[in-house]
Amino acid sequence: MVVEISDIETVAIIGSGEMGRGIAAVAALAGYETYVNDIDESQLAEAQDNIEWSYEKSVENGATTETETDAAMERLTFTTDLEEAVGDADFVTEAAVEQQSVKEDIFADLDEVAPEDALLATNTSGLNITQLAETTDRPEQVIGTHWFNPPMLMELVEVIMTEHTPDDVAGTAESIIESFDKTPIRCKIDIPSFIVNRLMRPYGEEPAWMVYRGEHSIREIDSAMKFKARFPMGPFELADYTGGLQVRVEGEQDHLEDDRPMSYDTEVCPILHQLYEKGRYGRKTDAGYYDYSESDEPDIPVDSGQGFDTLLVWAPIINEAAKMVENGVATVEDIDTGAKLGGNWPTGPLEKCDEVGADVVLECVTEVANRHTDTNKIAETLPCDLLVEKAKSGETFY
Repeated sequence: MVVEISDIETVAIIGSGEMGRGIAAVAALAGYETYVNDIDESQLAEAQDNIEWSYEKSVENGATTETETDAAMERLTFTTDLEEAVGDADFVTEAAVEQQSVKEDIFADLDEVAPEDALLATNTSGLNITQLAETTDRPEQVIGTHWFNPPMLMELVEVIMTEHTPDDVAGTAESIIESFDKTPIRCKIDIPSFIVNRLMRPYGEEPAWMVYRGEHSIREIDSAMKFKARFPMGPFELADYTGGLQVRVEGEQDHLEDDRPMSYDTEVCPILHQLYEKGRYGRKTDAGYYDYSESDEPDIPVDSGQGFDTLLVWAPIINEAAKMVENGVATVEDIDTGAKLGGNWPTGPLEKCDEVGADVVLECVTEVANRHTDTNKIAETLPCDLLVEKAKSGETFY
């Protein structure tokens, strides 16, 4: 019998890195007794200092009061002893390094020492949660929770189910997230990249192919998406900021070998490999798509993208969103909420489809797909059946 939301009093966070300490800060502020565990004592000390700093900033910004943050600090316990951290925990969140094997080892240990009714969650942006669950004797009590960085400020948390997850367990996880004063969206099937990052893939990938084929320039596309479409950053600017190019290239083989539903079977655009081989990973290496040796910000002229049709970027994203609805991965509302809260996008992709018309989107998706020459890539990017149906019937998503 898994613990219910009304019984949850104690939370444990495994891993005190950037995400773990942020989740711990949120949990303690929400009123839970919160244990933070790490094998590295120095990192635990750093995490405590960081949480104190983030609380001070929260008070300065008027988001909390000093009384609230002082009480939250009293609810925090930092320990290198795993049994002490999780022995009485009702809800455990693993937030270790983003490596499947490391997380599987941690879950095997958690299964041994956590209370038998405790709900075990992993914070991951796309790893195989089903495999993590199956390292335990309680796979039905393991769930994914993809937090966005920084947890104190970002409102969205994806709750990811596996084939072992009952609806009531997913509901309890969502209730916990809501008690943290965050907004959960449900990913009903454990697919690579989940919801928001799955939308981010065509946002970065299709523009890269356009540049690789010589159809448009980096600055033209970034300018259009940032200043015309009102995205927070253009796709190339965003990749440089997040280090997404390095993540995409280094994770390519794992994606190709992933056997989960809706897995990817095509390689990333060659331009990513070309930059990677030159060590141009983004801002952290002073060079990515842009050169940062003399400035922290890329030079993106406001008017460079005035002639670029932003639907060329929007359409593949809309198609990916429609695929998720078609395959029962997520609801229309959750997909759009994820895009707006997780990506800070100006509108959700399915809202955008209704705005411009599914028939117009269908025509553009088909055009973009046909620009590819690789058979698998064409198949991956062709319009899904649901989008075709919406275009033929004139129906909207809302």
